[in-house]
Amino acid sequence: RSLYTIKFENIRMILTIILMLLFGTLDSWDYCIIGAGPGGLQVAYYLQKTGLDYVIIERNTVPGSFFEVYPRRRTLISINKRYTGETNTEFNMRHDWNSLLSDDPEMVFTRYSKEMFPPADSLLDYFRDYADKFKLNIHYGTNVENVIQESEKHSFILTTKDSGIYSCNYVVASTGISVLNQFSKNNLRGKELIEGYDTVTHDPEQFEGQKVLILGKGNSAFETADLIYGHTSFVHLFSRDRVKLSWNTHYVGDVRGVNNQLLDTYQLKSLDALIEADLDSGEWSVEQANGKLYLHLKDQPEDDNSWGPYDRIINCLGFNFDPVPFVNLTKSAPEEEEVNEEEERRRRKYPGMGWDFQSTETPNLYYAGTITHGIDKRLSSGGFIHGFRYTARSLAWLLAARNHGIRWPSFTIPLHGVATSIMKRMNEMSGPYQMFYVLVDVYIRWDNDNVEVLYNVPHGMLHRIHELLGESYKEGEEDAKHWDMIVVRLEYGAHYSKVGGDPFTRDRVELDPFLAHTCNFIHPVLYHFTAAPHPVEIRTKKLLGYNHRMHLSENLYTDFGTIRNHLTPLTHFISSVWSGQDLTHSNCEDCLLSYLTTNTVAEMCKRPPLIVAQKSENKDLKRDGVINTFPKLLSKLSPTLKTLTDLM
Repeated sequence: RSLYTIKFENIRMILTIILMLLFGTLDSWDYCIIGAGPGGLQVAYYLQKTGLDYVIIERNTVPGSFFEVYPRRRTLISINKRYTGETNTEFNMRHDWNSLLSDDPEMVFTRYSKEMFPPADSLLDYFRDYADKFKLNIHYGTNVENVIQESEKHSFILTTKDSGIYSCNYVVASTGISVLNQFSKNNLRGKELIEGYDTVTHDPEQFEGQKVLILGKGNSAFETADLIYGHTSFVHLFSRDRVKLSWNTHYVGDVRGVNNQLLDTYQLKSLDALIEADLDSGEWSVEQANGKLYLHLKDQPEDDNSWGPYDRIINCLGFNFDPVPFVNLTKSAPEEEEVNEEEERRRRKYPGMGWDFQSTETPNLYYAGTITHGIDKRLSSGGFIHGFRYTARSLAWLLAARNHGIRWPSFTIPLHGVATSIMKRMNEMSGPYQMFYVLVDVYIRWDNDNVEVLYNVPHGMLHRIHELLGESYKEGEEDAKHWDMIVVRLEYGAHYSKVGGDPFTRDRVELDPFLAHTCNFIHPVLYHFTAAPHPVEIRTKKLLGYNHRMHLSENLYTDFGTIRNHLTPLTHFISSVWSGQDLTHSNCEDCLLSYLTTNTVAEMCKRPPLIVAQKSENKDLKRDGVINTFPKLLSKLSPTLKTLTDLM
């Protein structure tokens, strides 16, 4: 839009606002959520549950309207695993990638489809029922055109296409990543000859015998190729980078196995091909001759830099954030600021924000849903429902704490119960499991007897944990606060998942608890802090400022409940870091050994045994705890008993 158009609209809007203020017809809300997609629905659910005033403003007539169009093939790539062998709701959410969070165990997507990769229409049905079930306050058919912030109070005025106006103290933008990505430097001549992923036909019969060039090598590109390649002469996929496969990189946004069949025909030399070249560099053109299309790079030898002929060229370069409603708020980076190419692409795709999901440029403007993947891009799962449902909940809790003095949900346990709590939680938690690195559990020791527990805290907010507890926060005052806490999060090995790596090497699994720090697969890591954690940059997984750290071993079934690999090192870690207190719980080996050698009952053996939520079929626990350890125990007592051991 031109500058004159924007100025005219602003003048019209200001006059309208003045009239509405004079006649008292301005709708006012604490929180205006723009967009009724899954992120907006999830934030609204928790704001409503907390009793806060909000409205969702949705331009279309149904929630989750993005999924009315996308994916074009109408099949989701999010896993719908209906059976896990467990009845624990929290554990099952680890493997349910489509449900939103709620207190109703019946309101889950697994009841809407039996398909492992379900149809998008089922997701639309689920979102509609979710919004209706919880009576979320949604204004449908209302298109926000402008968001303007009042300079002193930092409140907002939202104007809509039908001249409606909303007054809001805070805005939560949950508008998704929905604008088709174009060519960043606008240096591609002949762009009008390129079809878009959003409009190209997905009837494979329309591609009979054609030669097709697809720009991009992400999921939309491979989805399109997979649909049509059986009808074409050949399909070429063209992009700057080599293809990234999710099973190789362990990033769910990379190409999923359900879409990558064209790789077979490429590798097995059946005409389909992958091409690497950068459309953002040089002067490219799409030219048409004799009814065919050619992609050419100017001033380069034709043999090396010309591709064609093609019958069709399709743009499948992904999506960006739509900044138009926020044009009066968002400030671009200063012209003199130099950023690398990767950062430049990220700024086109995501708005700037911090770990509190607040805009780095506009106070009181927050983001939710897939937009928040800007802070954990390629680090975790925040761009997808099974990830951002948890960060959306964390945002609602953060807003309640920061703006209304409502403490982050927590509970208190006795010091000797910490190991029990952590063991149970490690074996069922879904938030830190899906948002690995990003969301953590926090155990704050206030005195010798009591520990306060907070779940699902963004790791970039640890230095501001006292703000979540309802205390005032000023930057630079962190060191004056009380710090004695253990942080638990799930991590992958530092060098395991990468482009070009081999995730299937024979030595990929490490089960020795003394080498747990070399584990590749997801596993728990504990951190102990006695001073304020260092602030963390976005898209950074390292925690800094801790006093002690301990890795616990990985497990094929993500079952972190064995005695040798998990319980024993966990209790020893807690005992060590918290003032040398002996928090070890009884187990048969140590208690029997102590009694037979000293003729006294050790203090730890007077406590109840540690009860851990285990899978009933966990044979490792039984083996490590009883069968294997008892002969070891006997061998320690005396030569006579060792003879008995040998006879066993």
